[in-house]
Amino acid sequence: MPMRCRVFAALLLATARTAALAARPATRAASPLAGTVHACRLDFGRETGTWMPPRWASYGRTEFAVDLRYEADGSVAVVDGPRPLRGLALGTGATWTVTGGAWTVDGPTLRVRLAHDGLAVADCVLDAGDLDLAIPIFPNGLVSAKEGLMSIVAYRFVVRKERRLVGVWFATPEAPPAGS
Repeated sequence: MPMRCRVFAALLLATARTAALAARPATRAASPLAGTVHACRLDFGRETGTWMPPRWASYGRTEFAVDLRYEADGSVAVVDGPRPLRGLALGTGATWTVTGGAWTVDGPTLRVRLAHDGLAVADCVLDAGDLDLAIPIFPNGLVSAKEGLMSIVAYRFVVRKERRLVGVWFATPEAPPAGS
């Protein structure tokens, strides 16, 4: 099979998998994660192996805190934030707006997609669009204490679609309010 045909076949397969994931009703309603709130730290900065431009985030890292609630219908509600936590965002008083989101549990991975209005803190600049978060999750709904990955989808040479790492994130479950 010629190389072009193999690449095209791989692209079709990847597109079909993505469409199947989007169409497949994940176990959201039955998930113990539905209705819970996580205090999340989103740490933007250069990661090893990223395809971001070489000078992207060369001044340093920036960190935002945001509290997310996972709704049973698969949407994500922002309970509090985003607010600058550490790094360049705190020093410059930068703001960042999350406009919506969705979540799904795909096997052992919690995947969260946040729509945002763009981020511009020094040389850490992201265009408005989607920010994809992925972190390991256990069957009982507990999220791993280790870091998860943050990525965006970008295009190189106008047509080559690729995923680029833009940082790491941490999720800590918040205690439910007293009396509930």
